[in-house]
Amino acid sequence: MFGINFIKFDAMTHVIQFSNGKIKREGKGLSFYYWAPKTSIAAIPIGSKDIQFIFRETTHDFQKIAIQGQITYVITDPKQLSEVLDFTLVNKQQHKEDNFEKINQRLNNEAQTATAKFIQQLDLKSAIRSAKEIGEMISTGLTNSKAIKHLGVEVINVDVIAVTPTPEMAKALETETREALQKEADQAYTNDATSPLNKKEKFARVS
Repeated sequence: MFGINFIKFDAMTHVIQFSNGKIKREGKGLSFYYWAPKTSIAAIPIGSKDIQFIFRETTHDFQKIAIQGQITYVITDPKQLSEVLDFTLVNKQQHKEDNFEKINQRLNNEAQTATAKFIQQLDLKSAIRSAKEIGEMISTGLTNSKAIKHLGVEVINVDVIAVTPTPEMAKALETETREALQKEADQAYTNDATSPLNKKEKFARVS
């Protein structure tokens, strides 16, 4: 009535109420009455979030690989984030759904930047075996990134799920591995058949 409204938020939402351009109240899980004509409200979800990433790099031997994984982050400074991205409510709805898409994209960009130089120093086979090291480099890069700190978010975990070559190269590697294993098996059989012990056993059976 007469522009006076009531609003309530859950405990996982950080709320900043502005009145005439100044902060009137701020905190988690607030509920209050406000005068709509002179009030704007920013609501920032502060729970942890998981994002999937996949990007491509080129190894030292000029082979393309895809790096796939997951980043878990949490908003540690919602006020700082609200100054970078617009979380203002419109009709009690968080209308800026693309805010988190922007955060996700920045995290993806920083993750790729953190690993580019490292990947370019590895050959294909080494890169495929380096998922753990790549994950650690992404985590360190994101932690030290000024751009991510400026957002007011903190990365709490990075998992690299897979490092994969192109389908054509994957097939070639499978063939190479299969042929190498077959060669080892043939060599082992040859060595076993020509060993002195086997010759003695064969002579004993003939006698």
